[in-house]
This record gives sequence, C-alpha cells and structure tokens, in this order.
Amino acid sequence: MKLVKLIENVEIVDIRNIESLDGTEIEGISSNSKDIKKNYMFIALKGEKFDGHSFIEEAIANGAIVTVGEEELTGNFPYIRVSDSKKAYAFISSNFYGNPFRLIKTVGVTGTNGKTTTVNLIGKILEANGEKIGIIGTLGARLYDEDLPTNFTTPEQLLLAKLYDKARTLGIERIVMEISSHALVQHRVDAVYFEGGVFTNLTQDHLDFHKDMESYFSAKRRLFEMVSKEENGIMVINVDDPYGKRLVEEFRDKHPITYGIREPALITAKNIEVSKDGLSFDLILEGEHFKVKSKLLGEINVYNILSAIGYSYKVGIPMNTVLRTVCEFNPVRGRLERIDLGQQFQVLVDYAHTPDALERVLKVAKSLGRRVIVVFGCGGDRDKTKRPIMGDIATRLSDFAIITSDNPRSEDPAKIIEDIISGVEKDNYIIQEDRKEAINCAINMAEPGDIVVIAGKGHETYQIFKDITIHFDDREVALEAIKRRINDKH
Repeated sequence: MKLVKLIENVEIVDIRNIESLDGTEIEGISSNSKDIKKNYMFIALKGEKFDGHSFIEEAIANGAIVTVGEEELTGNFPYIRVSDSKKAYAFISSNFYGNPFRLIKTVGVTGTNGKTTTVNLIGKILEANGEKIGIIGTLGARLYDEDLPTNFTTPEQLLLAKLYDKARTLGIERIVMEISSHALVQHRVDAVYFEGGVFTNLTQDHLDFHKDMESYFSAKRRLFEMVSKEENGIMVINVDDPYGKRLVEEFRDKHPITYGIREPALITAKNIEVSKDGLSFDLILEGEHFKVKSKLLGEINVYNILSAIGYSYKVGIPMNTVLRTVCEFNPVRGRLERIDLGQQFQVLVDYAHTPDALERVLKVAKSLGRRVIVVFGCGGDRDKTKRPIMGDIATRLSDFAIITSDNPRSEDPAKIIEDIISGVEKDNYIIQEDRKEAINCAINMAEPGDIVVIAGKGHETYQIFKDITIHFDDREVALEAIKRRINDKH
C-alpha cells in the first residue's frame, strides 16, 4: 500500500525524509520491532513498561522504511510524527486492511462484570434471527463458525483490523465485542464505527492502571462518546448502577434504552426466582409483560439478560425469538459454570476476580445450597487495594474460605495472601498457597448439599508465576478431584 493511503485520517504533526518513499509499497506494519521485515512501517508506541521509540534503530535494521511516533526525534530516517501513536496505529491498521470497520455493524459491551455473558447472549440472539455474526472478547474471537485466539479482551489495533477484514470476507454482518477500559484508553477501537454500546456496571477493578474510579469511568464513557457520533446510535444502560445513571444523564439527548431491577427503567424484571437449575422472572418492557426462563444462575444474570433484550428490542428482533434464545442459552465457559459428575454437592467455577463479582457469586451460591466453601486468591502486579476487601467478602459471605494463589506474576504469593488476610475478621479460613491443593481440599471437605465456589480464573487455562507460565485449568483440577472422591467411595 502507498504511504499516502496508509496515513489517511491520521493526525500528523510533522513529516520528515519521506521523499525517497515516492511510489514505494508499504508491505506490512507492526508496533513490535522484532516483527518488522523489509519495506515495513514501524509504529512506536509508549507502553507501561517499554517505549517503542527506543526500538526504532532495531526496527530500521530489520527492514522498516518508515517510522511513526509521537516524540520529536532527530535522524535521517523517514519519520512521521503524530499527536498520539496509539490512535494513529488504529487508523493505519484500518487503512492497511482496506477500512473494514465501516462495512460491519459493531455492538460494544463495556463494564466491570457481565461483559462476556452479555456479548455471547446477544450473539446467540442475532444468530437465531438469521444473521451471520462475529464475537470478540475474553474467550477469544469467533467469526461465524471459526474460533481464533486473541491476547486481550479487546485485541490490539492491528489484530482487530485483521479480524474485521476476515469477517468481511466471510460475509459477517455484525460483530459483538467486549470493550475493556484499557482498550478505550489505548485507542485500540478508535477506528471502529459502533452501532451500539451496552453498559453493564462499574465497580472496583484495574485501579493499578486507572488510579481512581473517576478515571476508570471516564475510560468506559469513551465508548458512548463514539456511539453518540453515529446516526441512530444505540445505547443500552443499567440504571441500577450509579455510573449508569450518570451516562443516561450525560447522553439523554440520545434517548438511551434503560434497564434495571430496582430503579425505574424502560426494561425491568419482577418476581425473580432463582434455583439451582436457573432463574425465571417477569419481564416488563414498555408496559408489556413476558415470562423469561433461563439456565443462568443468580441476579447478576438477570441484568445480563435485560441488557441483551434491550439491544435486541431496539434493533427489532421479534420477542419470541429473543425469549426462546434466552431460555436455550447455556452458561458461558468459566462464568458460574457447573462442574457436575453427579456428586451430591455443587461445584461452580467463576471468573470473579473483583470485590463486586466475588460478592455477587457468593450470594448466588448462598441461595442455592447448605454451606458455601470458596477457593480464591488475588492476582499479582494488579490493584493491591482490593485484596483485603476480597478477603473480607470471601470470609463474611462463605461458611469456609481457602485462600490460595491466582496468577501471582512477579510477586511473592505469600505476600499477596498476607494482603488478603489483612482484611479478614472471621476465623473461618485456611491458607493453601498451592491452588491445586486448595481445590482438592475444598472438594474433599464438601458435604451433601454444599456449594463449592472456585473463583478468580474462570475460563483461564494457565497460572502465571515470576519466571514461568504453566498450564492450569480450575475446571480440569475440579473434575479430577471429584472423580477421585467418587472412585474412593466405590
């Protein structure tokens, strides 16, 4: 691709030494100097740990013929200085793949909790309505019937453009995507045209990155700023959440679809019944009443269902299609997922790794069984302030807690556990640093009617330590422990 086409819609501050590139085809782009090849463009990004501007010489040595960055640099190499490298990267990536974003309707789902379930439920409803769709999120990307791995909840700029290009070739009409706060701040989705945005909730998480809740909210708000620029942009917002209320006020002229259980809303649920087999409730939508049944567990999933219904209603999907799909929809991997081999107690694996999510999961568990036993830990190199809060929640809302490791990364697992127990007042816990042993312990001590909650990792299939990442899947470990227990009885 010619350079002039590649830098369309990019906010340029200065261009230097590009005369030699007249007529030259740019054959690839990358923000990783090690991936650069002959006739590539290198985009220098500033990260939390590394500054891409420090790798420009390496990129040129590897074949880069032009570099994009935001620093004022000297040198004879072709250099395009931009106002923001990450933002430029989004539009350059889109240009490189022929601007696929405009041709596909995108629904963005953002919030602290509930994104994965909501995205997958909306996707299933759209498929049931006969659409060819794509889903991008924490579990990876699924484009029609093809599964593709991604490194982040919301992929980085170049991979995202590549996925949309593939979706276009597959004839996909809509993509439903989880939008993380990191992605919004880092301009990963700046080139995307959002048909709609869904807000689930906002509770404490990622404060190691955002520093405070106001900055965290401002990051999430960016999605709705982008939606507001689109003609007839759809906003679906949870008004039971105080930050959701703020969004409704700030974007009132866009007539958001509101949903909730406790506050007045366009879409609401009454007579909620939760059981070990799922939930049911009366849906009230603009005065009309419908009966909703679902295999999902707990009140948090009532909110997820309402948000999916809100979007589906706005785009005109028949309500009988929506309700049938909700009824048939199975729990998403690692989200209140049952591990069931016919044992007399329940085992639930859940991704809950924030105070609010852990509290919600334990309240669901409490409503389902006799005793609640929880296994949990907190991640290393992440927000340390939530550790004592989660220690308090786990011990206060369970009958017994086993405190363990959860991706300690560069930190000492024992020190993380120390931080957790600093918030604990009850004496109903033990420490078992080895996560496998912690899960085994919980399953071995469970009695008929108990609920074992294994929280924190959900769908993840790894455990990250300082110098090594190992395969580790809570579901596999739980299944093995249950099998051993059943076999020991025979």
